[in-house]
Amino acid sequence: MMNMNFNTNYHQALEHWLDALADQGVFTTDPNLKIISWNHWLEIHSGLSASETIGRNLFEVYPPLAKKGIERFYRQALNGQVVMLSQRLHRYLLPMSTSAVQHQLPYMQQSARIGPLISESKIVGTITVIHDVTERVIRETQLQDQIEELERTDAVLRSTQAKLEHLLSSSPAILYTCQEDHSDRITLNMTFISDNVLEKLGYHPNQFTHHPNFYFEHIHPDDTELVLTKILNLLPSKHETVEHRFLHADCSYRWLRNEMKVIESIDNKIAQVVGAIYDITDRKEAEAQIEEQAALIRIAKDAILVKDLEDRILFWNPGAEHLYGWNASEIIGEDAKHKLFSQIHKNAFEVAKKNTFDRGEWQGELHQITKDGQEIIVSSSWTLVRDSKNYPKSILTVNTDITEKKLLEAQFLRVQRMESIGTLASGIAHDLNNILSPILAAVHLLKMDLPEEKRDQILTMLENNTIRGADLVKQVLSFAKGLQGERTIVQIRHIVEEIRLIADETFPKTITITTNAPRELWLIYGDPTQLHQILMNLSVNARDAMPNGGSLKISGENVWIDENYARLNLDADVGAYICITVKDTGTGINPDYLNKIFEPFFTTKEISQGTGLGLSTVMGIIKSHGGFIQVASEVGEGTQFKIYLPAAPENHAETIPEIDFPQGQGELILLVDDELVILEISQTILESNNYRVLTAKNGIEALARYTQYGEQINLVLLNMMMPGMDGKTTLKYLRSISPDLKVIGVSGWPSHFEDDVAVKQELVGFLSKPYTSQELLKILAKALH
Repeated sequence: MMNMNFNTNYHQALEHWLDALADQGVFTTDPNLKIISWNHWLEIHSGLSASETIGRNLFEVYPPLAKKGIERFYRQALNGQVVMLSQRLHRYLLPMSTSAVQHQLPYMQQSARIGPLISESKIVGTITVIHDVTERVIRETQLQDQIEELERTDAVLRSTQAKLEHLLSSSPAILYTCQEDHSDRITLNMTFISDNVLEKLGYHPNQFTHHPNFYFEHIHPDDTELVLTKILNLLPSKHETVEHRFLHADCSYRWLRNEMKVIESIDNKIAQVVGAIYDITDRKEAEAQIEEQAALIRIAKDAILVKDLEDRILFWNPGAEHLYGWNASEIIGEDAKHKLFSQIHKNAFEVAKKNTFDRGEWQGELHQITKDGQEIIVSSSWTLVRDSKNYPKSILTVNTDITEKKLLEAQFLRVQRMESIGTLASGIAHDLNNILSPILAAVHLLKMDLPEEKRDQILTMLENNTIRGADLVKQVLSFAKGLQGERTIVQIRHIVEEIRLIADETFPKTITITTNAPRELWLIYGDPTQLHQILMNLSVNARDAMPNGGSLKISGENVWIDENYARLNLDADVGAYICITVKDTGTGINPDYLNKIFEPFFTTKEISQGTGLGLSTVMGIIKSHGGFIQVASEVGEGTQFKIYLPAAPENHAETIPEIDFPQGQGELILLVDDELVILEISQTILESNNYRVLTAKNGIEALARYTQYGEQINLVLLNMMMPGMDGKTTLKYLRSISPDLKVIGVSGWPSHFEDDVAVKQELVGFLSKPYTSQELLKILAKALH
């Protein structure tokens, strides 16, 4: 009995001792989770005594545990499982204050182990053991922060290293370092060189760092002494730059710019040399090219000058000094318009300037003055210079002195005009005789005693014939004198009318002369005398080609040259033109001569009838005005000249109509032409405007195409003048296959077919070469719809 009491007391004492000294919380519950024990540690840290908790349900004491879903873990324990919980993972928390140093956390950080309470091999409840892990959590957190900081530092270092490597590899400079030798002499024995040396010079970095003399061995022999001098001077100067040639791995020499700098240690001794090497080959080549161009400019005989947008002279080459008499120091900064142009010629300066701004360039002839007031004529070329942002910044001008040339041309033109007057002499004499005959007869009549009414009629006739004779003499003298005039704004229809008057008076009466120059013709900028001579020369040639009479027609029209037309005619530029047509019904020109008629002294006339300078003069005048000329001729049918002169920009800008390009609806067009360029451009025009296109280079191929595609073809565009099977024959065969086929005829000499009634009836339209995109598309739209 005594022994049993001793054991009971011993166990109770032991339990009390363990409860008092335990460094962790322990409590037990029955199967219904009512607390049956609550140790001293829990009383201290939870603030609840055993008497306050024993007998109460755990979730009644700590309601938040139910919300956190902790009850399932106790059910697992009642089923015989041991559950480990951590506050971080399971948010298991009995709200107890922490005893951690400095109370870095407001609540105790806990881990718990929940297990079954077993008595006599039966589960009679649960036991929960709680550990205070606050200090461990703090240490872990601090350790984790340190790890994260190290990781961030490492990432920054790796990023910095990557950036540095990228900068070194992508830098335009090759970076390097060199160590001094033991005698304090500087060398270029490299201890480091950036990897981009492989890309820049073709050598591996190891070749520089493993071979002390590698850099020196590859310097151009002529530059070695210069580089060595710079290196020897580096010690006192601390910084040197040298440009020299270096042998690239591909065996070519590259120009390098080597910047060297001495880095000193704390005790003022040389620590190392750092440097940067730049490949300046492109710059050196550009400098050499600029120097070469500058040398050419210096020796050029042409005057080359540059003006800013306010007309101030910025550059003046020796050629300009020689031509104008001003030295560069006298003229730089001066107003070009004021210095180089007299008052009457300043309008020409403004025209050239406006054209330069509008089109980017201008070419033409200008009357200028020199330092001593002498007037000169120059062939001038202006180019608009733009900056890196494509804004205009200056105008480059190249002027060639053509004063003597123009004087000779004036003499030549005067001689050529006198030749034309000679060819008109018989007509002039005939007309003057017709004028003078009634005057002489009237003089005798006036001596007689006549009625007053009759006398008045005779006096009126005398007055009219005298005026008629004076006008004829005035026209002939004006044309014969023909001194070269100033270029100015000209209305061409006035010149056409003057030519008609001369021709009416001097040409045989068997030649019918008609003109058509509408009032809405655009103005041109040119020399009226020279333009007068163009039309006179062509009219005289037309007269000579019609010995048995015929018709001469002179007409003018406004024309807009588009890109496709310009591609067909290399002399044409896109823009507004005046087209003057001179057409006769004379003998025509032999095809073998068509390519020669504009050559000087070429003529098919008798020696006494002409020098062969007429058409060459026409060509020269037209080109000097920035225009071009086209000729079409058929032996026995006549000749047609079309003269295109650029319209003056001052008058046509607002009057040019919007270009209308009728669109197709997927129709299939067969193009037939022996000229490949015309086929290609016409095909491009049509396909760009919603047409489908087949092409044929001759009549045989056209028939083959039509046989293959048949009724799919909506219209045929047929060149009427082709070698082999011509357009007329091709049209006949096409009609035999398909009587209703729509065909548009194309020719450079349309009147030959316009007069052929049979052909005309077979065509739905006729198109004259060369044609613009608008003309082609309009005639197609009209024929198809």
